[in-house]
Amino acid sequence: MYTESTAGRNSAKLAKIRTSLTLQLKEIASSRESQGLPVYDFGLGETKGDLAEHLRAAGEDAFRNQDTMYADPAGLPELRDAVLNWLGQAGSYRRENVIITAGAKPSIFNVFLAVCNPGDVMLMEGAPWVSYAPLAYCTYTTPIMVLPLEKKEKNFLKVTPEDLLRNIKLRPHARLFLLNSPCNPTGQLYSAQEIDTLLNICVEHEMYFVIDRLYWRIVFDGESYPEPRIDDKTKDWLVQIDGLSKNFRRTGGLRMGWTVGPADLIKQCISLQSHYTSGPAVPMQRVAQAAITADYDDEMVRDLEQKRNLLHEGARDIPHVNIFPTPAAFYSFWDVRDAIGMKTPQGELLASSDDVASYLMNSEGVITASGTGFFQDGYLRLSFHNSEEVITQGMAAARRAFEALS
Repeated sequence: MYTESTAGRNSAKLAKIRTSLTLQLKEIASSRESQGLPVYDFGLGETKGDLAEHLRAAGEDAFRNQDTMYADPAGLPELRDAVLNWLGQAGSYRRENVIITAGAKPSIFNVFLAVCNPGDVMLMEGAPWVSYAPLAYCTYTTPIMVLPLEKKEKNFLKVTPEDLLRNIKLRPHARLFLLNSPCNPTGQLYSAQEIDTLLNICVEHEMYFVIDRLYWRIVFDGESYPEPRIDDKTKDWLVQIDGLSKNFRRTGGLRMGWTVGPADLIKQCISLQSHYTSGPAVPMQRVAQAAITADYDDEMVRDLEQKRNLLHEGARDIPHVNIFPTPAAFYSFWDVRDAIGMKTPQGELLASSDDVASYLMNSEGVITASGTGFFQDGYLRLSFHNSEEVITQGMAAARRAFEALS
């Protein structure tokens, strides 16, 4: 029987990679539900509700019409054109500036592979989405968080021009700066001026400015998304990542994304993609085309704004918790550092945000994403894309759990 250690059998670049935290949370919620245990699921950032009828019809028509053959690895030409109209950028770009991908993750992965050489550096925010670093590791690129010298409570972990310039000076092999706005996990939204300043720094240093704008339609309080400046100076260095999953109900599993950027970079991404996915499934591209060519219904955005307010009202004055504002996306970011070092009713010490998240789940069924998954111990992320009942009862349960600490 084979008993030797398996160490060294697989690629060293995967040693730092674990299964996505947020997808694990969905498995945990399903497991608790199957056991009949209480579940208030604030874990996975997934749009809920019913898939729009015209999107269902587009997928059904594609199968009925046997529209299931190989297609252009760059994506359907008509969908690439539709992406530019969806983003309001048809006057700035042409079809060759767009590639369609099987979700936004391959969009990001394509860019890393096309831009970075082994040993290069990718700069990112101080609370990055869970997949950025693993995707960088797979390309032998070093992910570096751009952290402020001191945490700013008003604009938590936002990258300032000084922060970015300091990191560029320290890391001459930095090839790109990846900005997520609206941000998962913090819910922060960069202003047009903030984006423009950071973009100018990247252009001046001939670095790619990659903006993950996946939640760009979900902006609250009467505000709109601050578009990056597109002109002859910025077009060679600006890359935009977008997709279907966050701005429409129940579309996460369709796996549709796209990248808009310089034609030479997009050409490289197309060449790469032609070898490993050959482009997304054609029926799903038809669904995406139907989604982004119809007038956008902001019903979901209005609903989420009400749910944000409901969650923050229900969480008001929970002991040991400081809740940050949520101007966009559908996440509430909680500072629970005051709870670390406290004990549960069973006498267990809470030593990290992992412990706090486990305690909330085991004691009250409240599922949250620990900040350690975003390199920020001491914090929790809660998705409020939920029913009002789950939000109301979940906040009451979270309050009971925190009040029981000593």
